[in-house]
Amino acid sequence: MTQNHFDKAANDWDQKKRRQELAKAIAENIALLPLNNKMTAMEYGCGTGLVGLALASRLRSLVMMDTSSGMVEVLNTKINEMNLSNVSSHLFDLTKGNYDGHFDLIFSAMTLHHIDNTELILKNLCQLLNKDGYLAIADLDSEDGSFHSPGAGEKHHGFNRDVLAEMLRNFGMSSITFKTVHTINKVDDTQKAKSYPIFLVTAQK
Repeated sequence: MTQNHFDKAANDWDQKKRRQELAKAIAENIALLPLNNKMTAMEYGCGTGLVGLALASRLRSLVMMDTSSGMVEVLNTKINEMNLSNVSSHLFDLTKGNYDGHFDLIFSAMTLHHIDNTELILKNLCQLLNKDGYLAIADLDSEDGSFHSPGAGEKHHGFNRDVLAEMLRNFGMSSITFKTVHTINKVDDTQKAKSYPIFLVTAQK
């Protein structure tokens, strides 16, 4: 899925019940972290805001960041309609530039597998965390490549939890915990039913 595809898909993105259910499960589990109204937060790969907007009321401020202008446009409409004074959007690619800011919480949902250089993006996210800040990333467990349709633009067929944990440790993170928070069920081209677990990894700086 190219960035142009994300731009074009943005207006109808929220219509799929499966996306709504996944976002709800991820947000509910991120909310189990010790969030409070003094925390500054950032979501990377926010899309139309299905996850982040569900958490905004628990935080002092939330920066929602994405590389798709179409997604950010839809998000901005939601922010205005909800009259959210503590939420801002940014069209920005953290793999191509440095962001000036630090946060108590950074989270990302189903974005990591679309980014080629996993180590670079994790390093950049960890560097943006304040001391004792929390990182929460939801994504696919390793799969055989059947989750996405052809041309979806994924860079990774999910992730090995041990490999991700080692990367996070190398970037100074501790208290690394994985939890399966949702399972997506699909039928492949041969009409065979398949299940794809979604993990949430949380860690503290």
